[in-house]
Amino acid sequence: MARTLRTALCLALFTNSLACDEAGDEGGVGGAGGKGDDLTDSGICAGKVLDKSVGDDGEEEADLSELGDVFARLVLNAEGDADTCPTTYGEIMAKLREVDTEGCEGPTDGIRSAVVSETAQVMGKADSYRVVTTRECGGRSAFELLFSTFGVTSTQKTLSGNVEVIAFDSTKKLFNYYEVVDGQISHFGDSTQYMTAAGDAARCNGCHPNGMLNMKELASPWTHWEGDTTTPGADVLVDKHEDLGTKTDGIELEGIVDSGNAAIMDVRARTLLATNDLKQVLRPLFCTVQVNLENGASSPNSTPSAVPGSALVDPRLTFGSVSVSKATYDATLKAAKQKVVGNGGVQLKNKAGKGVVDTHFPFIFPVVSREDQNYIDKLIELKVIDEDFKQDVLAIDMTRPLFSDARCKLLDAAPSLGKLTTSTGKAIKSLPKKIRDGFVAKLKTAAAGTPEAELAGFLGNTTDQTAHADAATAFFTACAARPEAEFFTDANKAVSLLRNQARELQVMEFPATMPVDSLDVPTSARLNPTTCVLEP
Repeated sequence: MARTLRTALCLALFTNSLACDEAGDEGGVGGAGGKGDDLTDSGICAGKVLDKSVGDDGEEEADLSELGDVFARLVLNAEGDADTCPTTYGEIMAKLREVDTEGCEGPTDGIRSAVVSETAQVMGKADSYRVVTTRECGGRSAFELLFSTFGVTSTQKTLSGNVEVIAFDSTKKLFNYYEVVDGQISHFGDSTQYMTAAGDAARCNGCHPNGMLNMKELASPWTHWEGDTTTPGADVLVDKHEDLGTKTDGIELEGIVDSGNAAIMDVRARTLLATNDLKQVLRPLFCTVQVNLENGASSPNSTPSAVPGSALVDPRLTFGSVSVSKATYDATLKAAKQKVVGNGGVQLKNKAGKGVVDTHFPFIFPVVSREDQNYIDKLIELKVIDEDFKQDVLAIDMTRPLFSDARCKLLDAAPSLGKLTTSTGKAIKSLPKKIRDGFVAKLKTAAAGTPEAELAGFLGNTTDQTAHADAATAFFTACAARPEAEFFTDANKAVSLLRNQARELQVMEFPATMPVDSLDVPTSARLNPTTCVLEP
C-alpha cells in the first residue's frame, strides 16, 4: 500500500504503490475486489468506497457485498445513517468502540501498537515513527485487523486521519487492503490478486507480492522496532493517544505476522497451483520475491563477533558463521566509508553529534523472507516438489542467496505440464517426479560448466541429499582459513551488493533502513564457493 504498509509489515507488513490485476475464483479459492457494479442497499459506507483493485486511477465504487473481512463487516457495512461513514482513523476507532465491544468494554481494550523508526534508535532521540496497531476483540486473532499510521511524532497533539488497513476474511482465508486518505476510503484488492499480479501491475503488490503480511525486521533483534531495545519517544507517543491503546513491540508483532501468514499460506499455494503456471508456482524458490532483514549482532551499538552464514549462503542449505574481530570490522567499515543516512542522503548524527556509521544493531543484511521459505515448505507438504528438488535449486549459485540472475534464469526451464491439480485440488499424481524429469529434459543439452548443466546434474542424482550441505560447510571452512581482514573485506563487499539490490525493492523506502558505503561492487560479483574469494 502506501508508506506504512510498505515498511512496517511493507505491513513492507504493511513496506509502496497499488494497482492490481483482477484475480478470478479458481480452484475453489475466491477473491473479493473486482469491479463492483451494484452496491449493497444497506451499510453506512455504501457508495463511499472506491474500488482501486484494478488500477490506481480507478474511480468505480466498491461492491461492499463482496467484502467479508473484519473491517468491511464491522465498519463499512455497519447499520446506520450514511452520513456516519467513518472517513478518518479516529472515526474508525470510535465506530469500533461502538460495534466491537465483546471483550473490549474499555476505550483502549484490545488495542495494541508497535512503533518503528529507522532514525530514533541510532540518533538516541525522538524523531518520526510509523505505528502498526491491532484491535483484538470478539475472540479474533490480532492479525485479523491491522492499522498503519505514518509520519507520526511524539509531540503532535492529534493523530493524522490517514491510515492504511489490512483486514482478514476468515471465510476466504485472505487479506483485504484499504487506504483512508483525506477522507476518502479506497479498497486496493485482496491477497489472491497480489499472488497472481504480474510485476508492478498492482500498487500494493510492490510491498505484498505474495498477498501476505511482511514485517521486514522479523527476527531478533527486530532492528528499528522495539524488542531488544527501547526506542526514544515511543512510550510518550503511545501514551498520548487513546487510539493507539497500549504499547507492544517487535517480539509480539513477529508472532502476529507469522500467524497471519500461516492463515493464508494454503490459499497462496492453491491459488498459484490453480493457474497451472509452474513458473509462477516455483518462482520464490528460484528468484528473490520478498526479503527480510537480519543482523550480525544481538546487542545495540556493539560489534559482531562473526559474519552470520545467512549473509553468505541460504540458511536452508546449512548453518555456519565466520569469526571477525572488532578491529577488523571497524577498520573495514572505515575503509568502505560506511554511514547511515536520512532523507536527502545526509549522514545521521547521534546524541553526541558524531556521525552514525552502523544501524542500532550492526551489520544488517537482507535474507530470503520467512514467508517465501514457508511457502516452499507448503509446496513440499502438498507434494508439489520434494526436499531434494528444493536443495538442488538452492545449491545453484550458492554464494548468492538473493538476487541470483543465474538461478532465476533457470526458471525458464520449467516444463509445461498442463493441469497441476486434480478436480479436488490435490497435486496430480507423481508431480514432484514430473517436475524433476521435465527440468532435466529441457536442460539435457546445456553446455558443460553452465548453471543449466549443473542443475541438470543435481536433479539427475536423487541420492545427493547431504552433498549441498557439505559443500556449504566446506565453503565456510575456506572462508575461515583466509586472512581475517581479506575475508571480511570481501564479505562486506558481497553484503554491500545485496543491500544495494534490496534497496531497489519498493519495500525498502527509507534510506536509514540499511547503511550505505563508497564501495562499487558489480552485480556479477560473488564469493567463489570453493575458495571464498570475491570474484567479478
